[in-house]
Amino acid sequence: MNLQFKKVVSVLLMFIMTLSMSVSAIADESTTTVSTAYKDLSGKTEIYAVTETPGNDYVFYNAKNEPNGGVYYGRTAQGGTLANGNYGLINGDYIKNESMISFYYSLSDAYSLEYWSYLFGDMLKDGNHGFLVYINFDNEGADCTSVINGSYDAKIIETLNYLNTLSCPVFLRIAGEVNVWSTPVTPENYIAAYRHIATLARTYSPRVACVYSPNYSSGYLVDMDSFYPGDDYVDWIGCSLYYNRYHHSLTGQDAFLGVGAYGDPLLNVQQTVNLSNLHKKPVIITEGGSANSYNGTDNSDWAADRMARAYSYLSMVYPQIKAIVSSDYGNNWEKTDYTFYDNATVTSAYQKAISSNPTLVSSCKNKGSYYTKLSSYTGKWEGKITLAAYTYSDVKPTASWYIDGKWITMSTDYPYSFVLDTSTLSAGNHTIEVKFSNGASKAYTISTGTQYTASKTNDKLYVDGTLKSPAIYKIEGSNYFNLRDVAALLNGTAKQFEVGYNASTNSVTVTTNKPYTMTGTELTGVSENNAVAAASNNSIYVNGQKLDLQVYKINGSNYFKLRDLGKAINFYVGYENGNVIISSSNSYA
Repeated sequence: MNLQFKKVVSVLLMFIMTLSMSVSAIADESTTTVSTAYKDLSGKTEIYAVTETPGNDYVFYNAKNEPNGGVYYGRTAQGGTLANGNYGLINGDYIKNESMISFYYSLSDAYSLEYWSYLFGDMLKDGNHGFLVYINFDNEGADCTSVINGSYDAKIIETLNYLNTLSCPVFLRIAGEVNVWSTPVTPENYIAAYRHIATLARTYSPRVACVYSPNYSSGYLVDMDSFYPGDDYVDWIGCSLYYNRYHHSLTGQDAFLGVGAYGDPLLNVQQTVNLSNLHKKPVIITEGGSANSYNGTDNSDWAADRMARAYSYLSMVYPQIKAIVSSDYGNNWEKTDYTFYDNATVTSAYQKAISSNPTLVSSCKNKGSYYTKLSSYTGKWEGKITLAAYTYSDVKPTASWYIDGKWITMSTDYPYSFVLDTSTLSAGNHTIEVKFSNGASKAYTISTGTQYTASKTNDKLYVDGTLKSPAIYKIEGSNYFNLRDVAALLNGTAKQFEVGYNASTNSVTVTTNKPYTMTGTELTGVSENNAVAAASNNSIYVNGQKLDLQVYKINGSNYFKLRDLGKAINFYVGYENGNVIISSSNSYA
């Protein structure tokens, strides 16, 4: 295990080294610490829809053990004294309901990995859990030469033979966090050592996915890619992702170190995602979290907020991330403690975030939903669709949702979900907008209903022998009339009817033999040669009876076939000499 005190020493040493070291600029500059250490604070404000099929913003690399839909999640296995006095898995009650479990194992361990399976083995029997094994170099850079010359081959092969007996997805993190080692190594030696183990893994445990996993940030100021072992040897790109309020030792450099206001998982993972994009590999967060205590001072509320952000948003904003494992351990002598199975505040936030994120799956056998940017959404806007929104903000904001400029609701918690009921919208174009209390906003225009072209008709309408000029549109060869226009034309006759609207049922009501109440919108004629029509979202009732009619919405008004109205309300409709006829003195025939 790369213990935290080693990270403290390493960061101190490496920060000094930056004064004299040149910056490596291999491959893509966007992956360098120089370019991204101070984080991209552009908001990335975005609206997402929960979908059951992926949008074109989803990435799938067909890597070994990569889920094509759904994100695995879990935590490190933590041994300790159980209630019965035996030594065992003290956070197992939580892990059993998750889809990943991880275990630290070093090349110098006196026991085999199989020996330690009494802690984690039961979790792997049903195939619901993926298994992440950390192959640590206890002596860091000093171990690379020994690995290369085969000194550890017996231990490595023994480990791989055991992993090959497992039927669950297995991930092997090889020599993690090389960019924060306190005993440095040249990229050439590291790559050779990594490749040596990866080659053995391909031979002795071919189903194992090999993971190259640096720390999220490095004081070396060098490109993560300089230690990258090569696409043929890497199946997944990993990251130790921490997002703390305080750093172990350094102060005044929060933006570089990714702590404090910059201690945000969405910021600190940026370099790793850049590396993923460069090499087309899925991302696994191999360890990390937010310390719930620092130097003996409780920090649970702050850590809970950061954990909630991580599990609400990592898989939403970065679809490259396909697995997330959090650190669930601490030591008495460390300044920071990441244990959260026994921290009610952090655990509550963690579980709430998981339950609200439909991409996270509790079993490797399951397939989750997708978060799709509205700009990439290709599905139909029908039924109820769950939306969510993201923006960067140090202080947790609130979010207000608007439709066509009208305030709908406010959301106060991640991921600021809002269920859009498209049946309440008229057919046509609508603007959905989210506005955050930090000033960020995002808006999209959507189109509801199948759209048709409604064209201006040349047919004439005569009502009781008098020429009238209501709005008449032709849709797919048939004439459609505005309901309120027809009500106005028949008002005061034996066939008059009232028109109403029931907001609770989203229905239009027609009551016969009652005078019509004018609204001032009637009989204004057709203002455009062509208009957009879509199936109406309103139910239609005549004298309390629901009718199944073909009704279209045009510019927010309901349009009917005249014969359908004549039959429902019982007035005469005819067609004579190219003219449409309405008679209020005759019944429908």
